[in-house]
Amino acid sequence: MTTDTKPIYPNPARPDPLDQPDGSNFNFPWIIKGQVLPKSPDELVYKNLSLPRGLVCILNYHVNSYTTSGVRVGAKKDSFNLKTLFSGMGYRVELYEDLTKQQTTKALDDILANHFLKEVDSFIIVILSHGDNDLNFTTNDNFTMNLDYMRYRFTDGECPNLMSKPKIFLANFCRGPYQEVTKSSLHHDYIGHQEKEAPQDMITIHASLNTFKALRDEQQGTVFVQALCEVLAENAHDTEIGEIYLLLHNAMKLKGGTSPEQQNFVFKKFYFNPVVG
Repeated sequence: MTTDTKPIYPNPARPDPLDQPDGSNFNFPWIIKGQVLPKSPDELVYKNLSLPRGLVCILNYHVNSYTTSGVRVGAKKDSFNLKTLFSGMGYRVELYEDLTKQQTTKALDDILANHFLKEVDSFIIVILSHGDNDLNFTTNDNFTMNLDYMRYRFTDGECPNLMSKPKIFLANFCRGPYQEVTKSSLHHDYIGHQEKEAPQDMITIHASLNTFKALRDEQQGTVFVQALCEVLAENAHDTEIGEIYLLLHNAMKLKGGTSPEQQNFVFKKFYFNPVVG
């Protein structure tokens, strides 16, 4: 278990096929397509041309000894798949695994203070955990963290290094007790007035609709991550994120998964512009 907030994978290097999160013989079955010419920015399209393209922070809580659910079996595969995907697309990847609530808060502080954010054109954060309602997920020590708390940390006022840049949140945790009707038998991970700046240039894609569970395969990882890697590897080179969401929905349903949900806060078109090779 990680005992501090130092990223496990802090460098923008290409993925090493022997660098497995737990020593297992994992493989990445998708071929990441590159781009001849990246999409140029305009009034309706975000600039995403920096090298690395952006910073990807993965927060994966796969061990929770305080709950009856225990280990989220298959979550290690998610870390490997996401790390391989985004580093292979030319992004810098930082992997944080099994942090407590205090460590998670410290990690967010460190991310916000990282001047590297000023050098890149985009920011992506992935959250993989148990959850029990629309916005709450659990940390390694069984405390609750709120997605809105995290999102509001990255408003323009709180994080000027990301001002006017695309901020993408990918959230894989159960959002309620209901099981969406599917043909699968996969597992799930259910568990006063103040002024506040409104977020913008921000998008969140949840693995399930509000009040519904998210599903996980104990061998292959979560359906959300499997489908996301498949869709991005195949389509990120020429498809903007709104269309990626529709393709993600179709891929998740074909795998017996749930329906993802997209939430936009004044978000323009975004192209991942992968750098391959």
